[in-house]
Amino acid sequence: MNRRQFLDVAALGIITSTASKSAWAQSPNAPQAAPLIRTMAAFVDRLHYQDIPAKPLEISRTAIMDTLGVSVVGGTEESARAIGRVALEERAKQESTVYGQRFKSSTLQAALVNGTAAHAHDFDHSFVRGGQPTAPIIPAIFALGEALQSSGQQILEAYVAGVEVVARLIIAVAGAGGAGWHANSTIGVFGASAGCAKLLGLKEPEIEMALAIAASMGSGLTANFGTMTKPLHVGLAARNGVLSARLAQSGFTANPQVMETKNGFFDSYYQTGKPDLGVFDNINTRYALEEYGVRFKPYPCGGLTHTAIYTTIRLRQEHTISPGSVEHVDIAVPADTAEPLVYREPRTGLEGKFSMPYLIARALTDGDVTLDAFTDQAVRNEDVRQLLQRVDMRVDSGMQAGADGSRPAAVSIRLKNGHTLTAREKFPKGSPQLPMTSEELVAKFRGCARGVISDTSIDRALRYIGTLEAMRTIRPLAALLG
Repeated sequence: MNRRQFLDVAALGIITSTASKSAWAQSPNAPQAAPLIRTMAAFVDRLHYQDIPAKPLEISRTAIMDTLGVSVVGGTEESARAIGRVALEERAKQESTVYGQRFKSSTLQAALVNGTAAHAHDFDHSFVRGGQPTAPIIPAIFALGEALQSSGQQILEAYVAGVEVVARLIIAVAGAGGAGWHANSTIGVFGASAGCAKLLGLKEPEIEMALAIAASMGSGLTANFGTMTKPLHVGLAARNGVLSARLAQSGFTANPQVMETKNGFFDSYYQTGKPDLGVFDNINTRYALEEYGVRFKPYPCGGLTHTAIYTTIRLRQEHTISPGSVEHVDIAVPADTAEPLVYREPRTGLEGKFSMPYLIARALTDGDVTLDAFTDQAVRNEDVRQLLQRVDMRVDSGMQAGADGSRPAAVSIRLKNGHTLTAREKFPKGSPQLPMTSEELVAKFRGCARGVISDTSIDRALRYIGTLEAMRTIRPLAALLG
């Protein structure tokens, strides 16, 4: 009996011999002969760059540009710098670039620091469901790819492999519970693991092990939103993606039924509902990147707030509203939008990212919401603090986020002259339905990287990303970001 057969028999024994109280394990349709891990591993193993359609590749290049840009500026944030100091003190093997911090470290440490940096400003792109569950993939595959001297084509292939796995997982668990867990890490680690397994050239049985190992590495509590630990969730998932793939390469084992079995992934993280695994039926024929797309962020804060911010800015521009003319602002949002926005009056820049009154006051004051709005000094601006007192957010029970990525918000601005201006939007700016332009996305990269790396390096990096398929190794691109 080979290793796979032994583990399959052992896993089936666990399932059939132990009763479970969870909604998933009680289901008579819970698959036993074909575990989900095997479905995902088979897809990753068989995916090849030349078979990926043009549209997913185009989105992937843009996603890479976006993530590298926010990682460079994120590398200067205290959360990433603190982890960078720990990495530097360990004097690990210099394999991979730590972005924005002028040193190299081991692949594991670079993935940890760069993953944290990528999410430090909450400026990285989102998927249509579950926030930013794809966030750990690019920091993981770029750290590993630099050490392996991977080509641009291999990087794109690895990214698509990771995204497609994550996309279906996050859609599958929608409505199945998971409250309190941060999907960027609990789900994102599978994408990082899949992408790294692809870069290492692992075969299907080894990819199964990598993903099964990764299932024990998911973590991250939403109670830590508004602190440095939120971006750490992404750093840990990126590091764990590299680690799980390397462990599988070395012969490390895990339970291939870990997703479905009692006390497995679904049973532990998503106890109140049954995941819809039917979304994996078309994983070999349809690309989630093309079908759903990704959402690029114009504002460096929680994506749940972006529809309201965009709507407020639109009203401000269309009616030339000055902050002093505003008597009161009412923001109506769905319940799941309001839930994590817990700060009425933020005390720190990080808390400001999860304060609807602050964000709307900033949008009215500045006509935009930029990186400069999230320093501790910025949130203490007296004019802004006075204005946010006149902003209220409420839950509208008639509003719901949609499976198409819609996240509605209604904004009503009552002016001191007695007039009331209202507007409602269904999608946030940056969605496929309301996209940022190519020029806006390039400007975002430049704005993030400016002041951290030179203008010459920015220009060269953009040229490399634009012709990523032609790069025999990504090392020259990574070197520019340090």
